[in-house]
Amino acid sequence: MIDRRCIEHFDWILLIAVLILSSLGVLTIYSVTGEDPGFSDYQKQMIWIGFGLIVLILTLLPGYQLILKFSSAFYILTSLLLIYILFTPPVLGVHRWIDIPGVIRIQPSELAKISLILILAHWMSKMGNEFPTLKDMAVPTLLTVFPFLLILAEPDLGTSLVLAPLFVILVFTSGFSVRFMAIFSATILAASILTAPHVLKPYQLKRIVSFLNPEEDPLGSGYHLIQSKIAIGSGGFWGKGFRGGTQSHLDFLPVQDTDFIFSVWGEERGFAGALILLALYLVVLLRIGRCARQARDKSGSYLCIGFAVMIFFQVFINIGMVIGLMPITGLPLPFMSYGGSACLINFFAVGMILNVGMRKFPDYTG
Repeated sequence: MIDRRCIEHFDWILLIAVLILSSLGVLTIYSVTGEDPGFSDYQKQMIWIGFGLIVLILTLLPGYQLILKFSSAFYILTSLLLIYILFTPPVLGVHRWIDIPGVIRIQPSELAKISLILILAHWMSKMGNEFPTLKDMAVPTLLTVFPFLLILAEPDLGTSLVLAPLFVILVFTSGFSVRFMAIFSATILAASILTAPHVLKPYQLKRIVSFLNPEEDPLGSGYHLIQSKIAIGSGGFWGKGFRGGTQSHLDFLPVQDTDFIFSVWGEERGFAGALILLALYLVVLLRIGRCARQARDKSGSYLCIGFAVMIFFQVFINIGMVIGLMPITGLPLPFMSYGGSACLINFFAVGMILNVGMRKFPDYTG
């Protein structure tokens, strides 16, 4: 039974902002896919959003402290799935999905994001030191490096790039000094640059280099970015209108309903529409920040911070890559892009945030 006070503290603004973003995503997916003879992608996405809302509601029922007690089991299960997927036949040259025929296609790397947030929040809330030491960082580091390397081996550079800031920011908020975190982050960055040529696939390295000068290979590694920038730029201030985009509807723009959905939105809705979309994401992040500040304990704050970082960096990386500020990494735009696993994970994240906010009063015992 949910305490009456939980209902009173429910953050309707956060939920409404998320539902508006999801609705705009369905509208944009419909714009680029239209009515298929069979089951259209926008219809599938509507079903996924429906399942996402069910996941959100189920996430609200138990207290978040109870969910955190199972964080280790969830982390182990996700790790086993990440290991298993590396031994499955590749799809389009990568190991990212587990198919349950006729039921669902699971992307373990999406599960890894929330399992890492849950276990880091649980672990860091149990640390007794007010000022953590280097020794205290050992376990969180190992917990992050293990799924990071497995995801990188799939390969899935986009998702692995989200895990790194998750770790750094959660560790920083646990009490480590700015100086220590700056040195630590600089060390990780230097190590990443030195090992990248030996770890990343050739096409990934080419994408990283080509975003600086996509015109050098306009029909190869630079093609996606060039078409994306043309689409966004051609939208002008007000856009070309619903289903009026030429780059998207003439199939110049690739993967329009997933990685490059912001390009479609920018072409059809223009600069004004892009500002509206960014404003909605800002509302979501501000509400999560408010929840983190008002949480009744450290674990609740860590959960909100972790999910805020997850959403922010996915938005930042996705929009950054489609406008040419970052390499193309294949990361979907939260709540907008087509995809079942990402949709369910994002709604689970919102459910956990609402869960923390609903139980923010100090004397809650449920």
